[in-house]
Order: sequence, then C-alpha cells, then structure tokens
Amino acid sequence: MYIPPEERNQTQYSNQTAQAYNSPSRFFVGGNFGFTFLGDYNYIGISPLIGYRLTPWFSPGINLNLNFVTDKTIPDQTAHYTTIGAGLFTRFFPFQWLYLQVQPEYNQYQVKVKSGGTTIDQQTYHVFSLLMGGGYVQRISENSYFNFGVLYDVIQNPHSPYYGIPVIQGGINLGF
Repeated sequence: MYIPPEERNQTQYSNQTAQAYNSPSRFFVGGNFGFTFLGDYNYIGISPLIGYRLTPWFSPGINLNLNFVTDKTIPDQTAHYTTIGAGLFTRFFPFQWLYLQVQPEYNQYQVKVKSGGTTIDQQTYHVFSLLMGGGYVQRISENSYFNFGVLYDVIQNPHSPYYGIPVIQGGINLGF
C-alpha cells in the first residue's frame, strides 16, 4: 500500500507523540525536607510528592506532609505539634523556569502542651488549606530539576499549620 510522504510524516509524528505521552518518563517524584534546631525550638518535616507531566506547561500530582515541632520557648512548658496530611497540587509553567502552583490540602494538626511532665492541654484539629504561589525551577538533567517556591494559605484558618506565615519550600524532583 502506498502512503504519500506527507501522510507518512504525520503518522510518524503521531506515533512519536503517542509514545511520548505514554512514556513513564512523564512521571516525577520528589518533595521537600526541612529542619530547624534552635535549642528551645526544633522542627523537622518531610513532604514527598509524585506528579505527572500532562504537557510541558501543566503538571498535577499528590503530596503528603509529616511535620514535628517541639517548642520550649515558654518557661516551664513544652509544646509538641504534629501535622499529618495529604493534598493535590497543580503546577502551571508559563515559562520553563517559572511555575505557578495551587495546592489544596487536608491536615490533621495535633497540639500537646506539657508542664512538669504532665499534659495540661491537648487539641486535635482537622484543617483544610488552600496554598497558592509560585516558584523557580532549574533543570539539573533531562528529567530532573531543583525547585524553590513560596506558597501562602489563602484560607487562613487560625488552626492551620500555615496560619499567618508563608510556606517556603525547596527540593529536587526526579523524573523516571
């Protein structure tokens, strides 16, 4: 069967596009890790993520959160904060080096305050947050990049772990 050259090119292009679209290299994993050790205030957190590049400009994904804080800045008291949560994110890339991000999250936030070894207050909150912001991307290799971004919780629930503060994040994302 004869296929004209212009149709052959379209068929070849369509096959390449389909292969690229179904390629596992469109998946990426990464996340953020943070810590602060200041004597009376200690923080450690990890936020792994997995995403998928739908197009060169758009990447949705899921993320998890796990954060621990110990605060001894109030005399004779120790406060422990634990955050466990999950969310979705979408990143839009108007330029290869810049992304805008929307990230709804649902977190369980537990506060436990002790004085003299006795628990004097304990509260658990279930909080929805809507983080919005953007960041910078620097490609490291064909499928890997470093990112640095700033997000802000636009809902500002007083029980949110993000209440009144920006979320500054940085990390590495690795493509498959």
